[in-house]
Amino acid sequence: MSKVLVTYFSASGVTRGVAQNIADSIGGDLFEIRAKQPYTSADLNQKNL
Repeated sequence: MSKVLVTYFSASGVTRGVAQNIADSIGGDLFEIRAKQPYTSADLNQKNL
């Protein structure tokens, strides 16, 4: 049986829950991809896009 790795990137944390649910349901490991420099609230403000 193959081992599954679920990787995710979540600037605000919302995607983490989805990735965790997927990993739990398929029995996979979870790995977070992190930004080298953390995002600021200004970076995450969708009005700036």
